[in-house]
Amino acid sequence: MIRRFILHLLANAAALYFISIVLEGNFAITGGIKGYLVAALIFGFLNSLVKPLLKLLSLPLILITAGLFSFVLNMIIIRLAKYALGVLAFEGIGVQVEGITTYFFAGLLLAIANFLIHWLTHK
Repeated sequence: MIRRFILHLLANAAALYFISIVLEGNFAITGGIKGYLVAALIFGFLNSLVKPLLKLLSLPLILITAGLFSFVLNMIIIRLAKYALGVLAFEGIGVQVEGITTYFFAGLLLAIANFLIHWLTHK
């Protein structure tokens, strides 16, 4: 269980690093490796505890849009992570996102990354 948690944490940190490269200039995580690990921890927490609640509350919208509303939920999770890192005030660590399209593409890439991580670790 601990091994899987560490694997998910490192994989999410790598995914966030990849996203910051793909969306360079629009999406960034400050703080170096420590920043990516803390951000991955926050994203993991939000994905495992908050996102299921959001999915349950927005189930009618998800069904009406044939699942496309899930991308909006990913955007909300990224916004919540950005807010949480600001509130927790880790020194030198933060998430910078420029514009709503960046939230969309970062959410899309993070969803793909989390799908792959889940698929690879739950065989």
